[in-house]
Amino acid sequence: MPLSYEVRSLYRFGVFELEAHTGELRRNGIKLKLQDQPYQVLLKLLEHAGQTVTREQLRSALWPADTFVDFETGLNTTIKRLRETLGDSAENPAFIETVPKRGYRFIAPVTAPNSGSESVAEKVGPERVLLSIILKLGAVIILAVLSVGFALRHWSTTSSLPARVLDFTQLTSDGQSKQGRLLSDGSRIYFSEMLPVGRIVAQVSAKGGETTTIPTTVSNPRPADISPDGTELLILSGDISKEETHAGALWILPVAGGSARPVDNVVATDAVWGERAETILYCNGHDVYVVNRDGANRRKILTVSGYVESLRRSPNSQLLRFTMTTRALGGTSSIWEVSANGAGLWEVVAGLPGSAACCGAWMAGNDNFLFQWTRAGRTDLWELPGNRSVVRPAPIRLTAGPMNLSEPTANRAPNEAFVVGSIPRAELVKYVPQTAELVPYLSGISAEGVETSRDGQWLAYTLFPEGTLWRSNITGTERVQLTFPPMRAFLPRWSPDGKQIAFMGTAGGDHWTTYVIPAPGGVARQMIPGNDETADATWTPDNKSIVFGPWKGGELRGIKVLDLNTNQVSPLPGATEMWSPRTSPDGRYIAALSEQDSKMMLFDTRTQRWEQLSADYSGYPSWSRDGKFLYFQDWNHGSGYPSRVVRTRISGRRLETVLDLKSLDRLSIGTFMSWSGLAPDDSVLLSRNNSTQEIYAVKW
Repeated sequence: MPLSYEVRSLYRFGVFELEAHTGELRRNGIKLKLQDQPYQVLLKLLEHAGQTVTREQLRSALWPADTFVDFETGLNTTIKRLRETLGDSAENPAFIETVPKRGYRFIAPVTAPNSGSESVAEKVGPERVLLSIILKLGAVIILAVLSVGFALRHWSTTSSLPARVLDFTQLTSDGQSKQGRLLSDGSRIYFSEMLPVGRIVAQVSAKGGETTTIPTTVSNPRPADISPDGTELLILSGDISKEETHAGALWILPVAGGSARPVDNVVATDAVWGERAETILYCNGHDVYVVNRDGANRRKILTVSGYVESLRRSPNSQLLRFTMTTRALGGTSSIWEVSANGAGLWEVVAGLPGSAACCGAWMAGNDNFLFQWTRAGRTDLWELPGNRSVVRPAPIRLTAGPMNLSEPTANRAPNEAFVVGSIPRAELVKYVPQTAELVPYLSGISAEGVETSRDGQWLAYTLFPEGTLWRSNITGTERVQLTFPPMRAFLPRWSPDGKQIAFMGTAGGDHWTTYVIPAPGGVARQMIPGNDETADATWTPDNKSIVFGPWKGGELRGIKVLDLNTNQVSPLPGATEMWSPRTSPDGRYIAALSEQDSKMMLFDTRTQRWEQLSADYSGYPSWSRDGKFLYFQDWNHGSGYPSRVVRTRISGRRLETVLDLKSLDRLSIGTFMSWSGLAPDDSVLLSRNNSTQEIYAVKW
């Protein structure tokens, strides 16, 4: 009996569709050029989405057994072409993840062919074909009736269709770091920039051009919202280096110039104008308030379990959306909605461990909501269609390219927005005090966390922003990669005997703890027992113990000591409110930061006493090789950026400036904050910010 074939071969992932039967790949409906070998690899990966497909399996799919080819080169080239077609990155993959020494894995969600199996065709006999036709006709009639009903109840049926990014236009080119929210009145864009001297308010034409500064006496201003008539900005000030919540005093700044006016006694993490700019809604901690523009008549409208940030008001002023976060690193960050009076709270975009949904904006002319989602070290734009149907729509991913896109704000035209586009990179540099110059170190690679072995012959460091751990000799040659994605590593520390390297690491992005790996290479294992988030493992000179602290924001309290022989953990005396420990080369002292205000503290292991070395916020303590000096960052200007690198002579406790960071033309950068360390000769090392970060207009 002859057979009929009912082809069901469409794979969907992100904005892509692959027709397995024809080999046609489409992005947002547009056909892409895909050669046969990349197609075969993509199909194999989609058929086994979420699973590792070995290199040998791909070899069998691409080349017959009797074909003689340079397999390694051929497969690597094929994977590279496929990633280029998808706009994917090997370092920060959105689709194809490399499984070291094994193969590849497709990591994005995949909608498989609707046959419910891996087969691309289902064999059907003639008698079942007729039944299938009857059932399909019935289904079509039912769907048609339902469609009419939905059309009568909901005028728009296009909101669930995937958006299509059509055009990016770069608007700024000043090379400065953009901070916080973008605001626009349709003709101008307002934002803040981070300079070595602090934060400023800047503006640029919505069509692009030169960036200019808006003068204000408010310290470290951060724009929060623009009034409906475009004449006034809400801005926040404050010392963000000392305030974990980034709360600051609230001010009203005229756009055309003039003195800023404080909103009396209001301290907020974010704020938006109320209807007709007569009131202001603001958040601080777990609470949302409404207050008159002069600071009078303050009243609380909402309290939630998490921390409220990134307030956004709907165009009709009836709804508020905001980001709710947990303070612990790796915690959840989700988007919630509530009415303007605080009623009807519900979660719009659910949070996932190790990711952050944040910072959205309602689009002009519709109720679609554009927001950013950060995961695995990259940030992309997503759109949540307006709620116009019984079934609540799911967010649609718009971007997956090499550039991080953040802080979206609506333009006045439909389906247009302004965003910050950035590609994070660093340049490793060394400060030469004789000439007062910064010169490239290790050829200026994009790295941070450089640590020298005790014998002075080897270096360990992590690449930025990839977070992979590497080892090399002090000239930068004999490089060996020690960790591979999805593991992310940070702040490596050599054991005194040079055989092991401890580091902070996370395998899933949601839980940082301490690992150790053999210096020649091998398998990383968790070093600290238990499930606490731990950080800053520092070895004692006898190689018998390590001292470690809590990852700030985690549940573990105080600095602990792990005995490597017994695997027993004990508290360091008087260190219940300390973190970020560093043992001196001779083991006499342990430097650490106070947990409340990050002041530099010093513990004498002989006297068992602590003393304070700095009066202000400090960071990244580093001992000189002879143990006579302790180097660290000083943040005493409160600009959200370290103002200088200092050192104190342990014998006399005398503090001196080594490098004035305010004089630099470019800021330093790091995974969590601006990094600094020491080279083998005790010269200061920095990861100089070499990122590209500009404002773009995007249309779709």
